[in-house]
Amino acid sequence: MTYQLYHGSCHCQAVKYEAEFDMAAGSNRCNCSLCSKARAWFLFVRGDKFKLLAGDDMLSTYQWVPPGRTEPGLTYRFCSRCGIRLYATGELAQLGGRFYAIHLPTVDDVDREELVRAPLNFFDSAHDRPDRSPADTRLM
Repeated sequence: MTYQLYHGSCHCQAVKYEAEFDMAAGSNRCNCSLCSKARAWFLFVRGDKFKLLAGDDMLSTYQWVPPGRTEPGLTYRFCSRCGIRLYATGELAQLGGRFYAIHLPTVDDVDREELVRAPLNFFDSAHDRPDRSPADTRLM
């Protein structure tokens, strides 16, 4: 894996972050009800590879408890001024504990060609099958 440092921000520039990740590892799309409405396109970053640079006081939080669950799996963070969702946080052993799911369109300095070459992974969370791709990914 080749980790590179990237920078990101919300639309109004009030919130800024930096994160290290390997773009060649790919990005993700999910078809759960929240990701479908938000047209989420994200990539996972380990907690120790993310740093909030500015705007902590501008971030608002949203937690969603999926049907059949007792607590939220992710905490979504968005700019309270411009409304852009920047990332979600959660805990997952496979990702080394705390992780960030960065909304890829908020990454400011990613090379477009590098982004096009990176694999795109799909998760069928709408049917509680995140281990496979949904049959139809055209609107994801």
